[in-house]
Formats: sequence, structure tokens, C-alpha cells
Amino acid sequence: MKFESRSVNNMPGHKSEKSGGKSRRAFLERFMGFVIFVLFAGSVNIVVRYLIPPAKAKKAKKLTIEVAQIQPGSSLVVEYRGEPVVLINHPEGIRALSAVCTHLGCIVKWNPDENALVCPCHGGRFDANGRVISGPPPEPLQKIEFEVDDDQIILA
Repeated sequence: MKFESRSVNNMPGHKSEKSGGKSRRAFLERFMGFVIFVLFAGSVNIVVRYLIPPAKAKKAKKLTIEVAQIQPGSSLVVEYRGEPVVLINHPEGIRALSAVCTHLGCIVKWNPDENALVCPCHGGRFDANGRVISGPPPEPLQKIEFEVDDDQIILA
């Protein structure tokens, strides 16, 4: 019995690179190079987006709200200069405070039964003037400057 040695290039149906056809190996090498490039580019994109903060949306210089939108004893949360602000129609007058809890940044909600702003995350409580009543918040809520003119609340 005699065995004849034949190279892969001499097999029937095989196109050699010399004959102008692309080999499977060349295709796979290019394909894997493309896949590695896409994975690398995606990773670089994630790192760059993490390191460079997004541009802030154009902030309104002025926000006007009708007093009638806030019933006595209730509140309204609005976005002002890219941050949530809570407006409270309190018996002592209207209050405008940052709605961001000073503990971990959760959004506080006005509870008229308690006459307090309550943080849903860790139970921090603030009075209508933003002072800490109880819980973990280390500082009072930031007061927001506003004025009332002709039944309009103007945050400027």
C-alpha cells in the first residue's frame, strides 16, 4: 500500500491565494481583527464618557409658576436650573427649597400631615424652612431665591 502525500493547497476545490481567491484563514483573521477593534472602541467610549461629564442642559434663567397651582398646605416639585425644587404653600407663606436630600441625594416629598419634607430613602425629615428635624441628613436643604408678583411665583 502506497500513501501519497498531498498538501492542502493541492486538494480539489481549494483556491490558493495565488489564484486570487481568499482563504478561510485570511477571512477569519480579518473578521477577528474587526471584532477586537469594535470591542476596544466600545471600551474606550465607555471610559471617555465616564471621565468627561455630560454637558448640562441649557438652564432657564427664570421660571414663573402661578400661586393657584399650589393649594394651601400642599407642594409642587419643579425643575429649575437642572435641579428639582420643591415649592410649599405653607400657612406662614410660600417656601422654595432644593428637593435634593443632603444625605444621599434622594428627592424629598412634602408630607402635609407631618408638616415636613420627608426623604424616602433613609427617613430624613426637614421642616418647612428646610432645617433638619431628624434622620441622617447632615445639613439643611438649600433655600432657593424667589419673589411673588401678581399671583406669580418667580424663581430668578
